[in-house]
Amino acid sequence: MSTILTIISMMVIGAIIGGFTNFIAIKMLFHPYHEIRLFGYKLPFTPGLIPKRRNELSEKVGEMVTKHLLTPEVFKEKLVNPSTKHVLEDTIKIQFNTLKVQKYTIQDFVDRIDYPLEEKINETLEATIQQKVDKYYETHKNDELQNLIPEEIFEQLSRQVDRVTPEILNKIDQYLSSEKGEQDIYLMVEEFFEQKGKMVGMIQMFMTTEDIVYKVKNELRNVIKQEKIETMINLQVQMQYEKWMSKPLKDVLTIERKDKTKLLIAEELTESININKYLNTPLDELVPKLFSYMEGEGTERFIEYMVRKVGDNISLILERMKLAELIKNQIDKFELSYLEKLVIEISNKELKLITLLGFVLGGIIGLFQGIIAIFV
Repeated sequence: MSTILTIISMMVIGAIIGGFTNFIAIKMLFHPYHEIRLFGYKLPFTPGLIPKRRNELSEKVGEMVTKHLLTPEVFKEKLVNPSTKHVLEDTIKIQFNTLKVQKYTIQDFVDRIDYPLEEKINETLEATIQQKVDKYYETHKNDELQNLIPEEIFEQLSRQVDRVTPEILNKIDQYLSSEKGEQDIYLMVEEFFEQKGKMVGMIQMFMTTEDIVYKVKNELRNVIKQEKIETMINLQVQMQYEKWMSKPLKDVLTIERKDKTKLLIAEELTESININKYLNTPLDELVPKLFSYMEGEGTERFIEYMVRKVGDNISLILERMKLAELIKNQIDKFELSYLEKLVIEISNKELKLITLLGFVLGGIIGLFQGIIAIFV
């Protein structure tokens, strides 16, 4: 009887030792979380295995995931999968349809980030236009005007110059025929007689002032109708025109005038472009062809192009993302208690089996020890 009790006692003791040893070993994977010092000396096995090797562990996990789980080939295979393409196509079409139905504008998206886009664009436009004017002026300030004007416009100006002389003569004739012209001639005749004295005034004994005005007016009208007068005026107009066209830009447009002109041009062009109109126009009206294209075959082509480009560059993308480092950093952010809980949740069944195995093996070893103790 005592022999059986000895064997059973040794089996129980062995089982307890084996099970408790495995239980302690499992706990020591995480505990303690930090090293423990006694009398200035660090106690062995502190901290636990995982806290002690946490940095190395997270680094190895990151390498394992990127080298064996989330490889470029896996991502590329997932991208080219037809189901992925269908999901992407449906998503894009839904988004474009929402933009169209809700009449979204660029300003709607700008308002969400509270950014003065219109003001910034207008400022950029004005600054750009002014820079272009300054650059053009510096480049061509020594060039003659006739070389700066486009050929078609230059020809139109030349034709307009040919019309100047007839227009001048016509205006003079209209003036002489008008009541104002007659009054001005009358005043000039009166002033002439007053300045020249009595001898010239004797003419008035034979002709009235009105007669003289009438004759002067008619003579002047006849004079301006002569071909020589027209030729002379036309010659002067052509000379002045050619003189202006041969002047360098800097003589016609001084720096002060240029500065005023560029401000005016920038303001007028910016106002005529009307950025506000574009910002507040619904996107489907602003770019209708794009919406029509994307509602048709455009989405499919866009997805194919993007998938192909991403697939061809997936290795570079993952490399620049530093996925392994990202995984490591995320693991390092976890609390040790959370990591312990996570590991236990994943392998709780296996850890219980390991503890149970410790009891079983300890019991078997105790059995053999009991048998050996009896016979020795």
